[in-house]
Amino acid sequence: MSHDPKIDKNLRKKLSSYKVNVPEFSMKRNRWDRFINFLASPAKNPLEHLIASTKSIIALTSIPLISAIMISILQMIIFFI
Repeated sequence: MSHDPKIDKNLRKKLSSYKVNVPEFSMKRNRWDRFINFLASPAKNPLEHLIASTKSIIALTSIPLISAIMISILQMIIFFI
C-alpha cells in the first residue's frame, strides 16, 4: 500500500480511530518455564556437515561396517592365541 496518511484524509481518519491497549505482563520467567523451554527447543543435527556430500555419506555407511569387521578379526585373533 502506497497511501500517504498526510494526503488521504479518509485513511488518516481511519488510522486515528484505532486504539490498541497493550496489557502489562511480567517478562520474567521462573526456572521451571526456562527449563521447559530448553527441553522444547529444537536440537541441531551434529552430523549435518557430514551428510552434505556423497563422499561423506559413503564414509558414514562404510566406517561402522569396517570397524565391525576389524573388531571381529581382533576377537578371533585373541581367541585363537
